Amino acid sequence: MELKALYDSLDDIPEAVDDFRSLFVERDGRYELAGLHGVKTQADVDRLQKALAAEREAVKAAKERLKPWQDFDYDEVISKLDRLPELEAAAAGKLDDAAIEEIAQRRAEGAVRSKLAPVERELKSARTELEELRAERSKLVQERAARQREDQLRPLMTKANVLPEHYEDVLLYAERHLEQTEDGHWMARDGVGVTPGLGPAEWLAEMLERRPGWLPANVGGGAKGSGASGALGNNPWSANHWNISEQGRILRDKGREYADRLASAAGTKVGGLKPRA
Repeated sequence: MELKALYDSLDDIPEAVDDFRSLFVERDGRYELAGLHGVKTQADVDRLQKALAAEREAVKAAKERLKPWQDFDYDEVISKLDRLPELEAAAAGKLDDAAIEEIAQRRAEGAVRSKLAPVERELKSARTELEELRAERSKLVQERAARQREDQLRPLMTKANVLPEHYEDVLLYAERHLEQTEDGHWMARDGVGVTPGLGPAEWLAEMLERRPGWLPANVGGGAKGSGASGALGNNPWSANHWNISEQGRILRDKGREYADRLASAAGTKVGGLKPRA
């Protein structure tokens, strides 16, 4: 048995599909199949074609009405309309010195407008194009920065054993926390809830302390295993890059709080023993 998309009445729907009568709705006195998502019926096509035909007729009628004006120049028409009061006054014989001066001034203003109109249109078009180019440039700059930031963080996330399903979380936080300096390096912003001035590796180590769920169960929970230490880069407190001279320089140049965070991320403390590899 064949099921149609359109019936003249509810009773015309076959009894075998009686359970599907709720899928039909009444439109223009007939019952139309409308309960299947994404399925277009012939009635839908007919309505669309009818609307398109009406739109074409409206465009055709508008073109016919505008046909007598197609050979006229807009600026020339405006100039002639501006002279209408002058011509009416001349026809009525009411032109005195004041009227003639006013006409001359109006003509001068009209001439200036006529000359400036094309320039203003070009200027407006140029401004619009400039704004579009600026928006496109800004978008490209942001996309380029995002790629560079991601290129730096992905190896660090892999080395730190960050779970792949949390990569996007890390990148989202990095977008909010990290900014690019004039020399092309990345560091943590001030006032975003993390230690300002941290590089990508140190920033990730700090974030892993706050988000242990980004790591496998045997690494997270505050443990200083390979996941946390792997993100430390050249941290002079880490086992692989232990360097007392560099520790002293960081303590002197960046302060105790910054040094404490690096040492803590490596699994030791300032003045403490070298952590086990």
